[in-house]
Amino acid sequence: MATASVVVFALTGSLGQAAELGNTDELWRLLIFISAVVGIEAIAAFINALILGRFGGRVGYSFRRNFANYFLRLPYKKLEQTNSGDNLSIFSNDIPQAVQFASERVLRMIANIFLLIASFIFMMTLNSTFTWIFFGMFPVLTVMQILMSLPIQKKSKTMLEKQGEYNAVVNDSLQNVATITAYGLEDVMEKRYSAKYENFITAVRKFILTMLPLVLFGVFASNIPFLVINVIAGAAVIDGYMYLGEFIAFLAAALMASQWLSMLTQMLQWTQETRAGAVRFNENTAQSLDDSMANQARDNNVKTMAFENVNFSYTDDEDAVLALDDVSFTINQGSRVAFVGGSGSGKSTVLKLLLGLYEPNSGKITAGGRETFAYVPQDSFMFPESIGQNIACSDTPDMDRLHKVCADAGILDFINSLPEKFDTVLAESAENVSGGQRQRIALARAFYRDTPVVLFDEATSALDPITEAQVLEAFDKLAQGKTVIMVAHRGKAIATCDTVITMDGGKVVSIEEGGQ
Repeated sequence: MATASVVVFALTGSLGQAAELGNTDELWRLLIFISAVVGIEAIAAFINALILGRFGGRVGYSFRRNFANYFLRLPYKKLEQTNSGDNLSIFSNDIPQAVQFASERVLRMIANIFLLIASFIFMMTLNSTFTWIFFGMFPVLTVMQILMSLPIQKKSKTMLEKQGEYNAVVNDSLQNVATITAYGLEDVMEKRYSAKYENFITAVRKFILTMLPLVLFGVFASNIPFLVINVIAGAAVIDGYMYLGEFIAFLAAALMASQWLSMLTQMLQWTQETRAGAVRFNENTAQSLDDSMANQARDNNVKTMAFENVNFSYTDDEDAVLALDDVSFTINQGSRVAFVGGSGSGKSTVLKLLLGLYEPNSGKITAGGRETFAYVPQDSFMFPESIGQNIACSDTPDMDRLHKVCADAGILDFINSLPEKFDTVLAESAENVSGGQRQRIALARAFYRDTPVVLFDEATSALDPITEAQVLEAFDKLAQGKTVIMVAHRGKAIATCDTVITMDGGKVVSIEEGGQ
């Protein structure tokens, strides 16, 4: 209600003079104008509070949900190419700014437009000639401000990009604390962070230098019409062309109207900053989601899986090295198949294509959809949630089923020995359990899904021989009656398989029946 208070204060003298002279028309004009200003601000304040309180949170939630859902459904190949720090910056900075602009700031602009119209109408009732002179300066000043604001978007976009880059360094540091500590990389990461932060500060300086002329001109522009009309209307009072009360009322309305030009500076700045964030948002979400639906379109009733002349590369470059080169094989229902070969031979890539994380460059893959597979990777990610929630991947696990798979995985006794049992919360990266226990939890998670196919990607490679034997024993027990596809190096795992596919350089070298 600041504007209404200013208007009432400014027009107090005019009201008194109109009452003293018995000028009823002038008195009513002033009262109607003040009432209109108070009414507009009251309505604007009510709408602003209603939207911010009732809809602002929903708008922010909707923006963030859509942004997160987009990346959850983005093809895995494209997701790997995105910048996590940049995405975090968009999520935590750009989206809130857009929400604030779409709610609070737009409402402020609308309220100021109504106040501008009210000022114009009131000033026309006092002196139409002076009113046209006053408002005649607005278009030129407005256009000049708009032109001066155009470079802000580019500088703002650069600033946000640099912020995303140093956010990425922070994110990397937080996710790799153990590696940084073990290799003594604290100084290296600090220098890297400092360099990225300096780049951000440089971008901020350039943004401020670009915005400063607009701010200074905005102050200048908002005062020019008011000062000009002050001189003209003041001369009119001296010449007896305008009463003093009319002069004060006219200037009060002109002062309020001038706030439009001052507010315009802020709106242009906010608009360009928000547009910069929107451009980054659109750039980061421009990838079509059509490719990501390929896995969901697979038939979950597929029994026999096959690769037919499959070629695949991890990048889209024409001269990219093929990770899989003309790969063909067939896996029958209920069989156990081991993929063996040296590092980089394409074994894990086969599993990723079976899962639908990637689509082949060419060739055909026959496999079920997501509901077909359970997956035990080399390093299973654990959420910082309870053990029960991690295994079930649900906030409400089936306890009977949970106990059974954990017993089969050989982890139930350990869980029951914990003070909070299944409610024990795992630390980030599951650092409060051993590697063997984490792999057993991963096994229990895979078999809790009860899928017909299990993918086992060198999940025992980091374990000692005794723990490996225990995990493989649990795996054999859990995998009864299921199709098993594993990537393995060690003889114990390979010996359990009835088919061994050897790979080298992305090609299938041999397919042997009966294990080794």
